Amino acid sequence: MKKIGMIAVMFFVGLALNAQDNNNIDTYKVAFYSKDATGVFKEMTGKVISSEVVKSDSILGLQFDLNIKVASINTGNGVQNKHAKSSEWFNAEKYPTINFVSSSVYKTEKGIFAKGKLSIRGISKDVIIPIEIKTTDLKTIYKAQFSVNRMKYRLGPENKVSRNIKIIAGVSVKK
Repeated sequence: MKKIGMIAVMFFVGLALNAQDNNNIDTYKVAFYSKDATGVFKEMTGKVISSEVVKSDSILGLQFDLNIKVASINTGNGVQNKHAKSSEWFNAEKYPTINFVSSSVYKTEKGIFAKGKLSIRGISKDVIIPIEIKTTDLKTIYKAQFSVNRMKYRLGPENKVSRNIKIIAGVSVKK
């Protein structure tokens, strides 16, 4: 009887593992703007993990693990790019990536949200990011628009530049 029970457990664990898709990012765009600076990050890696096992009606089976290469910042101005990579701002040499790892993705009457840790300059903060999900025959597209208070991550001087930076990000994964 124990053997049958163990076989059944192994079967269901196998099904759960096979129901999970670990999708590398296919395409992406990360742009930022404020009244003082605009630009994009040109290099991003990561995964969107999709599980068909839904925990409840409101919690979706999704997880994001995204990494932006700080040195890929492009403001359209070489001097400004160099300054953004310096120790006063992103400190690209010491902190080469900006990371977002979600702990949950959930749905409310107000929309879909990804809750997780955003890490910039070695400082991690809990954030909740609103996301839109669009599906085509070939891919799933995830879009987000949110603001970051740069002072919470010790980015740049306290004055002279807008404290809040608007972020527009999108990633797609192939089906």
